[in-house]
Amino acid sequence: MAEMNDADPRSLLMQHREYQRRAEALQQQISMVSLSAQDCQRAITTIEELEKEKAGAQTMVPIGSGSFVYAKLDMIDKVVVNVGAGISIEKSVPEAKEILQRRKNELDKILEKMNTTLGQLAQGMQAIEAQVAALQQGAQSGTQ
Repeated sequence: MAEMNDADPRSLLMQHREYQRRAEALQQQISMVSLSAQDCQRAITTIEELEKEKAGAQTMVPIGSGSFVYAKLDMIDKVVVNVGAGISIEKSVPEAKEILQRRKNELDKILEKMNTTLGQLAQGMQAIEAQVAALQQGAQSGTQ
């Protein structure tokens, strides 16, 4: 964060707008990372529920927009997991859960850092607002 020693209201306003722009962009990124973390958790939960089933069990598979198709579980001891760059690999259930949990933990750490940065931006904006208020109060007392 830049120091706010500059008492020029226009400069302070520009700094405030920049912090606000960065905060809005960061909030959008936080939303996307949060959705990815939730997706990982849903996958882990689904795998755990499927572990309770037997091969040949019938289930419903989501196809989007709240719609499902019926399917029979043929093989439940393997999971195809996306490992990045558009590559998916067949893994055992424990390996798949471990990959997904590790990914979720990484996303949670990223979210924590992003939220810290967002808090710093908010503090910066508050400091600018306080400085502008002090300038306005000083200007008012100087005119009286």
